[in-house]
Amino acid sequence: MKSIRLLGLVAASLYLCTTIGNAASIAYGDFGPVSPGVRFRSVIESSVTDPVPLYGPPTPYSVGLDFNPLGFGAVGLGGSSDITDGQLNFGVEGGVSSAQLVGISSIRLFESGDFTLAGLGTAATQDFAGAIMRITVTQIDGVNVAPIALSPANASVGFNLIANPGIVQPWSLGLSLDINSQLTAMGLQFTAGATKLEVVIDNQLIALSETDSVAAILKKDFRIDVTPDIVPVPEPASAALLGIGGVMMAIAGWLNRRGGLRA
Repeated sequence: MKSIRLLGLVAASLYLCTTIGNAASIAYGDFGPVSPGVRFRSVIESSVTDPVPLYGPPTPYSVGLDFNPLGFGAVGLGGSSDITDGQLNFGVEGGVSSAQLVGISSIRLFESGDFTLAGLGTAATQDFAGAIMRITVTQIDGVNVAPIALSPANASVGFNLIANPGIVQPWSLGLSLDINSQLTAMGLQFTAGATKLEVVIDNQLIALSETDSVAAILKKDFRIDVTPDIVPVPEPASAALLGIGGVMMAIAGWLNRRGGLRA
């Protein structure tokens, strides 16, 4: 309980010491399309605690973005504490064409790095990493809708000097947000699902040290993966045939019912 209270006090004091003047951002622009037609729009990173870049420019791959952070870390020495906060904002668009609809059914986040806890101290010497992802849906099946804010997803890991002493030890965390399941739970009907959405990801690293201890935690890899849901759009001729077939089946059913009634 002491360590939890200490963490809360340190985090609160660090935030109070942070001013608007420290805020900075970098706009990386648009990326894609990546197969099967997914685009990432207006990728921006920002921080209210440290100079940027922290994540660095992304590289698109298959269906996702890969970041290779440099200098995204928190270090506490000899009783000092440190918090590093990095935020990502970007849009995701599925492919909308005459041939197919590409919805985004889920988005996943994975990050990893290393941490150090060394020296003389107690469990109050700690390292933490955490992430939260918020998504707002602005288009479904290619039709713009009033913004729909989904429930966020978050995850965190923590280590302390007594339970996890060592130098350059690996850590990782991941989280996933299922977009389709949330839309379905809201009673919304769709074919492909969300075809345009806005994503906000906030990341924090915290290092808490004591007089004779060292705490450090660094982020070395960060990836975002999207899961597409591809739904073919029938060609006009095919759609017409399907419509005619449906009418014929309805007529046949009606005739069968009349025949049964006459019998």
